[in-house]
Amino acid sequence: MAAKRGRGSWVLGLGLAACGGDPAATTDGSTTGESTSEASTTSTSGDESTTDVTPTTGTSPSTATETGTTTGTTDATATTDDPTGETSTTGEPGPELGPPVLRINVGGPAVGEFLADDGDDSPYRFSPDTQIFAADAVVAGPSVPADVPLEVLATGRIEPPELMGGTGQLRYSLPVEPGPYQLRLHFSGPSQGGGTRLVQPWIDGVMVGEPIDVSALTAGDTSGSVILAIDADDWLDVELVRVPGSEMPLLSALELFGDGGLRDGPAGAVRHVTPAGGGSGDSLDDAAGLGQLPALIAASSPGDEVWIHAGDYEVGGELFITSGGTAEAPIVIRGVGADWHSPGRPRLVGTRANPWTAEGAVGGTVFRLTAGADHLQFVNLGFADQGNGCWRVAEPIAGLRLDNIVATNVHRLLENFAGGGQTDATITGLVMKDVSVRGYARAVTRLQYESNELLLEDVFGDSEAQPFESFSTGVTLYQSAHHATLRRAVMLNHHHLGGDGYWNADGFSTERENHAIRFEDTFAAGNTDGGYDLKSSDTTLLRAVAADNKRNFRLWGQIAMNQCVGLDPHKRGGSGTQAQVHGNPQGEFTVTDSRFVDADPDTIVFDLDEDTVGTVAGGCVEHHPDATYQTVEPAASLMVEGVADGC
Repeated sequence: MAAKRGRGSWVLGLGLAACGGDPAATTDGSTTGESTSEASTTSTSGDESTTDVTPTTGTSPSTATETGTTTGTTDATATTDDPTGETSTTGEPGPELGPPVLRINVGGPAVGEFLADDGDDSPYRFSPDTQIFAADAVVAGPSVPADVPLEVLATGRIEPPELMGGTGQLRYSLPVEPGPYQLRLHFSGPSQGGGTRLVQPWIDGVMVGEPIDVSALTAGDTSGSVILAIDADDWLDVELVRVPGSEMPLLSALELFGDGGLRDGPAGAVRHVTPAGGGSGDSLDDAAGLGQLPALIAASSPGDEVWIHAGDYEVGGELFITSGGTAEAPIVIRGVGADWHSPGRPRLVGTRANPWTAEGAVGGTVFRLTAGADHLQFVNLGFADQGNGCWRVAEPIAGLRLDNIVATNVHRLLENFAGGGQTDATITGLVMKDVSVRGYARAVTRLQYESNELLLEDVFGDSEAQPFESFSTGVTLYQSAHHATLRRAVMLNHHHLGGDGYWNADGFSTERENHAIRFEDTFAAGNTDGGYDLKSSDTTLLRAVAADNKRNFRLWGQIAMNQCVGLDPHKRGGSGTQAQVHGNPQGEFTVTDSRFVDADPDTIVFDLDEDTVGTVAGGCVEHHPDATYQTVEPAASLMVEGVADGC
């Protein structure tokens, strides 16, 4: 079964161009940040944790991926009319399915008991950047139960081509009663052969079992189903993460079974905000207005929520927030439709010039967080035409989470700047999860002071080359920010205004005093300077990809790169060389098992200035015959060992 979906050019080619290593590994080292549900605490330190929960459909023969790693994955369950008596194709009994709790037709309309998921907004879908695919034909494989309508196998969701440089993921978050459940996932083909579509399930921020070989499950271009026996927190967070080096799995439907059920609200109180509101906020009938939000938060107890109902809100000025929850019970500001089971995302609209010009009105800040605004979670919100910070952290705070956020035409999404005579605005504990920002002139975020314990996961930024003064950067770590993990973040198209001098504008940047920084499965492309411009120490890049930047990797600090990819450097203007790896003063870097591919004679593969010290071991280089392999200034040194000629 073939699937219709948009195809990019070099971006989509990164799936199997991602370099080697264990495709099942999603973290490596001490700085790890696991995704969690809204009511959970996310840590960016400690060892990776896993559960002993495994797919309950038997085990298929191991299949070798491009990296040479074999994975034991799932097989099929036999077709049955009895939804409570699944049987695997191996003849072993499958799990007992409880009563149905929820069914979602991923990417499609409502079909029977399957809820629609074909709109822009969804109460349960927490991946803001996905697109619908439609199958050419539907053939149910032997693992698909007979009670599943074929119509729900005809569509699904996948990340768009511009996000394919990252690892890729799809996430649904369901408010349920805690307890055991059975999760049945339905996947579509096509299959390019075993090991080509591998997905790692995560449940409530914990890796579950081994990767599922979806390509084996959908062999013969059929649809296939798999069941996971799971234990859920009060928010069941289902995340399917594409294994690096493989294609994105095509999820068509999901079903949840169990003796529990959906919750209709939090354990604490709920206060309500609507576009026309002006009441107390104690009920939807007596909803408050957006300007009353700080007072509603101040009146809330830990564990309470404030629901901002769908609609457009004109933001007339900054909202100063000075109170919050606790680490154990944050206060949640949640965008909803009529309630958290109905689709809808409120949109907060500002005064920034649209379409944007460098001389246009910048717009203002929406939320200013000052001392006391600790342990706040903002979920399912949209922003348009805002200025220097949809959020501005102006004094030290702790425990900020931004989850399932969409913004268009903003100056910055998150600004970390004291001002007003203050000298510190450190953030201790930040999670940005499933965030999409399109069109900005400064950055997705700038994080500075002593900000620490930072996790940016599945954050997408496309500046769309918006001009302002000089240049933009996707993510900027500044001053002494430290202990940060960036996982599956994608930063695109940051451009310098031009001129005859050096053109800046990077995807990711760090400064000298930043340390303990980790990039995992990140992607930077289309920038007029570095994909990664890194001056920090104790900095690791694992499976990071850079493409179409003047200098794909600009290294000034103590940097270790492992299994990374550099593709097609591109100098758009200004001074400076076009290079895959550019070593800068005081830089000390190692590059291991990485690949660099380009066909431009103007590219320098390894370009080391002043006193840079670099070591490159393993991996491969493929370049134009007239390109320069290395330029090393007299005070610099480069050691190259075991690097293959051709990739």
